[in-house]
Amino acid sequence: MALVRIHIRVEVADVERATDAFAAAGIANSAVEWEIGEPHEEAFGAPPPRLEAAQVAAYISADRAAESETALRRALVAAWHPSTPPPIARESIKDRDWRTAWHDHFDIVRIPAKRPIIIRPPHKQYTPRSNEIVIDLAPGLAFGTGQHQSTRLALKLLSQPGTANKTVLDVGTGSGILAVAAAKLGASKVHAVDIDSLAAEAAQETVRRNGVADCVIVEEGSVPKGGRYDLVLANLTADLLQGLAAELAVATAPRGQLIAAGFLHTRQEEVAAALSAVGFCHNRAETEGEWGALLGSR
Repeated sequence: MALVRIHIRVEVADVERATDAFAAAGIANSAVEWEIGEPHEEAFGAPPPRLEAAQVAAYISADRAAESETALRRALVAAWHPSTPPPIARESIKDRDWRTAWHDHFDIVRIPAKRPIIIRPPHKQYTPRSNEIVIDLAPGLAFGTGQHQSTRLALKLLSQPGTANKTVLDVGTGSGILAVAAAKLGASKVHAVDIDSLAAEAAQETVRRNGVADCVIVEEGSVPKGGRYDLVLANLTADLLQGLAAELAVATAPRGQLIAAGFLHTRQEEVAAALSAVGFCHNRAETEGEWGALLGSR
């Protein structure tokens, strides 16, 4: 399938504004590609790399590229008003080139946590230590490799509540990494949803690759109606978390817990206020680099 890569380059502080603009333009599968100020090889307990800027990009089928670019230009003008928005760049790329290009950039990622979580790409070998959880992940056209701070924060908090025997909802599952982690941490049932069909397909592949299909159900869609879950995971954006707060509360069982991530730490107070307004009490806050995450309960 012929693809077109549409992307913009922004400062770190504008990443969330840029991803929101992609979403407003109807481009649901955008990804953040960070530009790191200096080479950094992750080690246990090491600080996060210094980030200088980022490209927010999406891979779109060639027949939809012109329409998507026009919609994105309008969304960027609205998001940056009255300033000048960043320019849009585009390039043609083959789908296979995108998938195999990850081999050059995606290494083993270790999430320090109560139970350390190791994210292993298919081209890397790894022998787990005692108590480690290994997630095999082959990145495709969906965001979520464990390299982004918001995913790392969500994984770190996921290991804290005690996931064993709980029912879990993963909203905006992306690559399925959080859903698989919940299953490997002992969840009794995991329901993973994403509004983007490519993300849902990628998550299903991650579930199959990790042998947890008997525990994890993946569906295309948003917060399901009528379900109540012991633990809800929502690695989204500040605006989406605020907009979906009431639905997330309904989906969380009494005395259940919510892990909210995906927002800049400068917006933590407004996200916390929106969640408090629908009945969540805040148990813990975490930050890494520019990003924040919250653990709350009902």
